[in-house]
Amino acid sequence: MAGLTDEALLEVMADFEAIGRLASAGQVYTAGEVALRSRTELGDEGLSRSQNFTTPVALIAKVTGASARACKARLELGRKLRGAVLLGGGEGPAPFPVVARVLDEGVLGVEAAATIVKQCTVLADRGCSPDVVSLAEQTLVDQTISCRLTADETSRAAIHLREVLDPDGAEPRDEVLQMQRSLTIVLAPDGMYRGKFALTPEQGGVWFSSIQALQSPRITGPRFVDGDEYVTADGRTQAQKNADTVTELIARAAGAEDMPRINGASTVNVHMTLDDLLAGRGVGWIDGIDQPVPASTVAQLRCSSPVAATLFGDKGEVLFHGKTKRLFTAAQNRALAARDGGCVWPSCDRPPSYCETHHANEWVSDDHPPGRTDIDNGVLLCHFHHSHLHKSPWKLTMHDGVPHLIPPRWVDTEQTPIPTTRRRTIQRPAA
Repeated sequence: MAGLTDEALLEVMADFEAIGRLASAGQVYTAGEVALRSRTELGDEGLSRSQNFTTPVALIAKVTGASARACKARLELGRKLRGAVLLGGGEGPAPFPVVARVLDEGVLGVEAAATIVKQCTVLADRGCSPDVVSLAEQTLVDQTISCRLTADETSRAAIHLREVLDPDGAEPRDEVLQMQRSLTIVLAPDGMYRGKFALTPEQGGVWFSSIQALQSPRITGPRFVDGDEYVTADGRTQAQKNADTVTELIARAAGAEDMPRINGASTVNVHMTLDDLLAGRGVGWIDGIDQPVPASTVAQLRCSSPVAATLFGDKGEVLFHGKTKRLFTAAQNRALAARDGGCVWPSCDRPPSYCETHHANEWVSDDHPPGRTDIDNGVLLCHFHHSHLHKSPWKLTMHDGVPHLIPPRWVDTEQTPIPTTRRRTIQRPAA
């Protein structure tokens, strides 16, 4: 091949493709015949079961060595190109004779054939007349061959023609897609969060347009190809870049002015001791995430405006950033959300966004020092426990900036203060 001219190389490539199309057509037809001979009504006498395979796909995969996915695609196309089995055992007329003919001749590729059959089947299932379905088949075959369309271009043309011939089908198809939309994220044993998603066309449009905008070459610079992966100038693969871009989009949205900010619910709170952060060692803890992050990641997060990195002193207290006033500020509420993690009442699982801010030492007036509106005098309580605290013999006080509940004597005769913060940072003993 190295000695061929450019024109000769392209001609040889086209010749191999033509040969490959003939071979692929044979794969489709033989898979369709296996499907016919393995149909359910034949039971154990069917081909696949008689060969000790539970499905015809498994049989084809074993014989050919191809993947189950590829074998299933061959089988489905081969089955759709065959006529229905009649009561007498014969075979009815082929439902897509034009596609079958050009596929057998090696003029049409398998991918394009599968696309045409798929969309024509949709039209038939929607109740379009056989004449309309035949017209769609012929039009798409002629357009693919005469215009030398790629399989992707044939797919777009088939979808467009489907909508022209059946404009009323868009609504029911969209209803199906809307029901299938999903986003699943789970914590894997290695600490990574993994998942899968299915987006409707309009959701996909929002995702892709936003991702492409942030990945514009004017912003990201040139890309290079390394094997099968696109690699950016900074060394990230395209998949890594996509993950970083979506994370940046969410972080930017979290910092938007119109985002809800109830007790800092729209921010990310990172717990880490001040000593560890200054020393560049240890780990930080993100609210809602079980796995810790290293000090370098915490330092990076503190540079990002949508993220509130809350630091704890040696005794676990939140560093001050409030002022003495009647109502706690948004900054103070974020700090309280980071320290308390939600309602401080034992066994209560209400998150910060469901909580109210309570003065440990009751606020009475502007000149009453015990009731100051400072971080070390505020705690988070859900509405129920906030109301309950004001009506019950339980008391709440602060020790070293950490809220403690004092039980009534009938619960604990010594009335030992109970620390209630959900703080996860761990103090190390002095060296």
